[in-house]
Amino acid sequence: MEINWLSSDFNYDKMILAGDVGATNTNLALVGEKEHKLVGAKSPDAARYAIILKCAFKSNEIDGVINPIKEVIATAKEKNPLLKIDLCCISAAGPVENNYCQLTNCNWDIDGDAIKKSVKIDTLIINDFLAIGYGIPTLDVNNPNQITKLPTTEGNFPEPDGTTKAVVGAGTGLGVGFLTAREGEYRAHPSEGGHSGFAAFDDETIKLKEYVANNISMTPGTELFVSGQGISNIYNYFKDKKNIKIEGVLKEIDETNDEDKPALISINAGDNKICKDIMKLFIKMYGSFVSSLALIFLPFSGLYLAGGIATKNEWLFLENNLFMKNFEANYNPNIRPLLKKIPVYIIKDYSISLYGAANAAVTLMGK
Repeated sequence: MEINWLSSDFNYDKMILAGDVGATNTNLALVGEKEHKLVGAKSPDAARYAIILKCAFKSNEIDGVINPIKEVIATAKEKNPLLKIDLCCISAAGPVENNYCQLTNCNWDIDGDAIKKSVKIDTLIINDFLAIGYGIPTLDVNNPNQITKLPTTEGNFPEPDGTTKAVVGAGTGLGVGFLTAREGEYRAHPSEGGHSGFAAFDDETIKLKEYVANNISMTPGTELFVSGQGISNIYNYFKDKKNIKIEGVLKEIDETNDEDKPALISINAGDNKICKDIMKLFIKMYGSFVSSLALIFLPFSGLYLAGGIATKNEWLFLENNLFMKNFEANYNPNIRPLLKKIPVYIIKDYSISLYGAANAAVTLMGK
């Protein structure tokens, strides 16, 4: 267990044990909450939660979360023997039903009722992308350590307005969600928008779509273009249809399995033209897809890009306004000004899922 104390202050109204379980890492945190709600729908609830203790485990070295939870509680009580934990919420990469999650990429599961029985703390299990949704109201959009604001093509930064937010996360897959505010409290709502049909928008994306469709023998969804899978598909398209020379770093990429190709392509985008062209095409498609979602949700309170791809390739999103040019593009000239009113943010804070799990516990468990 890797232990990281971020604060020694236990003076909070509630203590929440928050978790984020993925295929590689399982992160557990003690999060303090001060009770107050949003001031209107515009203000992020950024000061409400604070991570006191964070502990990390390798997911392939544990066989469940109950023992790690007990270790975290014991570690916290070494500093504060009178500590009382009010709620527990674990976010997990996999489908959740009846407070139970069968993890997608681990050979063990998470049972909220079993956790409650073992540690005597009311426990909620939620999907990992729902946790990101609940994490969004805890972010401060004016904190550059948490958020990068994407300027419009005119160089402006729209102010958040209204009561609707949306979040899109391109990672291994493609997550989509949205939030609505009522009586000063945001609720996150799930979506399967990442599996919606892919809309090609120029000659290049038409050819790419045909290539992917032929490989899977059916109409492909957007996830196969706007995700890590999409980056691999673009690479394979470049190789098979553009006859690129497989030499140097491209030889290394070519010999790597498709799951690991995206990271290598991203890392080399600054030095290799083909890698950069692959990432640029990915970002163009990302911008176009997010634009379509924006017109459905009208998230004038903010549209957030989650996931490591956007964070690690921020410079390419910003270079020549590549992402925003495609986000603002629309056949209808009356719609373009509308898109320019939507604030677009890249989430940089990797603790968002822990903050989100804590916020979900307080919001959904009603204590």
